[in-house]
Amino acid sequence: MASHWLLPIGLLIGLFTHSACGQDVGQRDQEKPNIVVIMADDLGFRDLSCYGCLDFATPHIDRLAKRGIRCTNGYVSHPYCSPSRAGILSSKYQQTFGHESNPRYNEDDSRIGIDPATQLLPEILQQAGYVTGLIGKWHLGAGQPFRPANRGFTEFYGFLGGGHHYFRTAPEGKEYDSPMWRNHQPTDDKLTYLTDDLTTRAEQFLTEHRTEPFCLFLMYNAPHSPDHVTDRYLERVATIEHAGRRKYAALVQGVDEGVKRVVAKLDSLQLTEKTLVVFLSDNGGRRGVADNRPLRGNKGWLHEGGIRVPFIFSMPGTLPKGSTFDHPVIALDILPTALGLGQVTAPAGLDGVDLTPFLKSESVTPPHETLYWRVSGGKGYAVRQGRWKLVHDIGMDKPQLYDLATDPGENRDVSFENPQISSSMLDRYQTWNESLESPRWTDGHMANSRHERSAADAAGTRQYPMPWARQ
Repeated sequence: MASHWLLPIGLLIGLFTHSACGQDVGQRDQEKPNIVVIMADDLGFRDLSCYGCLDFATPHIDRLAKRGIRCTNGYVSHPYCSPSRAGILSSKYQQTFGHESNPRYNEDDSRIGIDPATQLLPEILQQAGYVTGLIGKWHLGAGQPFRPANRGFTEFYGFLGGGHHYFRTAPEGKEYDSPMWRNHQPTDDKLTYLTDDLTTRAEQFLTEHRTEPFCLFLMYNAPHSPDHVTDRYLERVATIEHAGRRKYAALVQGVDEGVKRVVAKLDSLQLTEKTLVVFLSDNGGRRGVADNRPLRGNKGWLHEGGIRVPFIFSMPGTLPKGSTFDHPVIALDILPTALGLGQVTAPAGLDGVDLTPFLKSESVTPPHETLYWRVSGGKGYAVRQGRWKLVHDIGMDKPQLYDLATDPGENRDVSFENPQISSSMLDRYQTWNESLESPRWTDGHMANSRHERSAADAAGTRQYPMPWARQ
């Protein structure tokens, strides 16, 4: 496979660089931090040992957390794939530009994909002198106008759709069997194992651009289906009895190994203390095999299990080590935080905020007063304000209010005891909702959501049934 680069999820500040012989080759632009964002796909809230995983370990992601800050109330702006990613790259609630559903895979479609008029993080950073890279999953439109190389990424290596086979590509394949793309063109590259191959390219990207300011997004497919795993990763979780859970855990092991290798590469390039690395999942853990407990729900739900995710910031020397941050933050904050560290002026109208002063305890107030979610054009919505959360998801007959300070699992509706709070939060949602666009296209979310909630109700569980776990 010809190598060009790979992309992790995080932030890097490379001030000193070295040649392949290990000799200092001089200083790059000293004022601009690098950016590395490492994103897992469909990772459960409790599927890292630093977040309480009980049946397997993730020592390398745990080490990243020990070198930084673990957010206990970290959110994404949507409970499933493509809209969540649109929010991360734009720092805007994606409903403001109509991106509320997953796009179908169609390389000839010039209509459905992330809004060309909305400026994205890589476009902003390119203008500020950064090399920008995306390695892995895109899922923001397969048509030519929407592809990464046309949306600000200097380098792209990965796949355009919503998932991919871990071992196979096909010359004329689509989505899960598609070729791996490099910049504007499909390649004839073969896969050894998708997760490991993406990590290898990420290491190459870091090495090749170590003397330049860069922004790297490493978007893993794992632990998203299909459940393709290697014997090596299966052996690490061999004590798990349930086959589905064991394969899922093995997928997570690949991501953990990838984080190990990316962090080691930063260490070897002497970039660690000059780098902010961000790790998160694009949404809650997928149904049946991921573990989002004690949260209610899973990917696709507006309960906490669908939108609260593992979320880690690490930048030794700038951010505290081994600490937690308990105020709500959201993935929309990644863009302004990156721009703030790079001393790049942020565009007006962003919904995210620069978290740097909050993470450094220079500001003790919450970064956000209110957070919002909407799916299917308003058929489901949720609002969080402080300790309170109002939810009216698809399949619910009325809004329910939860006190997350005492009930993070959203087990008890307290709207009857707190009618004024419920009414006020509903008013806030309606005001926000009026500022949004209608979805520009639709998907099958409503049917999926009703099915999953019905299955949970029939089984008496707080999420889609997990046959391997005690509820």
